[in-house]
Amino acid sequence: MFRINFILSLVISINIFANDNSDNFECYSKNPELGDSAFWAITAIELYDKKNYQDAVNVVDACFQLWAPEAGNFQKKKYENNVKQPPIGKVDWREKKKIQENYLLNDVSMALWAKAVSLEMLEKNEILKQAYSQCIYMSHGRAWDPNGWFWSPSNDCAKRAKKLLN
Repeated sequence: MFRINFILSLVISINIFANDNSDNFECYSKNPELGDSAFWAITAIELYDKKNYQDAVNVVDACFQLWAPEAGNFQKKKYENNVKQPPIGKVDWREKKKIQENYLLNDVSMALWAKAVSLEMLEKNEILKQAYSQCIYMSHGRAWDPNGWFWSPSNDCAKRAKKLLN
């Protein structure tokens, strides 16, 4: 229980590593078909894909406090109630719909993944440890791959963190 509470406190803590450049990012979607937290996560991923690593970190930091506390509490309830993690890989349409209903947890998980892998590319190892712990905590979050399957940002962060520790 201590471990879960400790990690939760990391997830919902004020992110002290925010950069002033992140103040320029508008955290709310102007696209009525794209939710705010999805816009935030997608922007961070796109910046990572473009190798704009510091900008990806800044975007995650800019809006972290808007969505991470609620997602962290949602994840905490899943841990407390021993809720089975959603599957990864290909799923049927019913399971896909259930996974997508956890959009906030999925979006925060994905944004934290984008931040962590960006920090890895920037070789900011001290900050990276906190980012990985936040990402790993969101174990019920899933990301959709355009090739037609779900993957776990948390699992990927755990693998990457293990390499960092070795």
